[in-house]
Amino acid sequence: MSAPAPAPEPALGFLHGGSFSQLATLADPAVRLWRPREIYLPDATEADFAELTTLIVSDRLHLGLLPRVTAWVNGVAERGGTVVVLGENGDCSWVPGLAGLTPAEVDFWWWRLPDGDNGVRRAAEDHEAWRHLTPRAVRWHYHGLLTPPPGATVLAYTDRETEGDPATEQVLLYEDRVSTPGRLLVTTMDPVYHHGSRFMPGATQLLLGLLRWTGVKS
Repeated sequence: MSAPAPAPEPALGFLHGGSFSQLATLADPAVRLWRPREIYLPDATEADFAELTTLIVSDRLHLGLLPRVTAWVNGVAERGGTVVVLGENGDCSWVPGLAGLTPAEVDFWWWRLPDGDNGVRRAAEDHEAWRHLTPRAVRWHYHGLLTPPPGATVLAYTDRETEGDPATEQVLLYEDRVSTPGRLLVTTMDPVYHHGSRFMPGATQLLLGLLRWTGVKS
């Protein structure tokens, strides 16, 4: 009897548009450690997304080009993989299960508030995410408020924007294992831009924490 074929090695993809911050991020040795498959948005083909187990959708992609690849992006999750969707990328109406994204005022200088508190709160404190993400990784600015689908796990929210249930109306980061056979991690924070720009230490902690959590070194 012949031996079963070995399972394919986990593969991490990184969808980017070639901006200075995205290229600087991809060149960082701390990111190269995960050996991401670089997928350049203008030239992307369906084959680029084949066999990926994790896909990072970089923040600040070209909104005119992004719709061409969203079906392939979602295909990673439909095959049971993980898709990490970073903001700011328009209304993200193509993300399965996402019920809405409400714009929010961006406060780049939140640390100058008298109490140094921008209202960002962690949720689901016993979730595995917090073994990889530091408190500061989610404690900086954001670009909108998410309405995740029922059954998703809220990981970070703010209590400074609107009245109502923060678990459904003020969400900044959530994990969705109900809308696809795989997993969706969605946030309105833009860590690739700020890591590549060397501005906002919490952004670097979020980006590298997400890689530790979802990436597999090959």
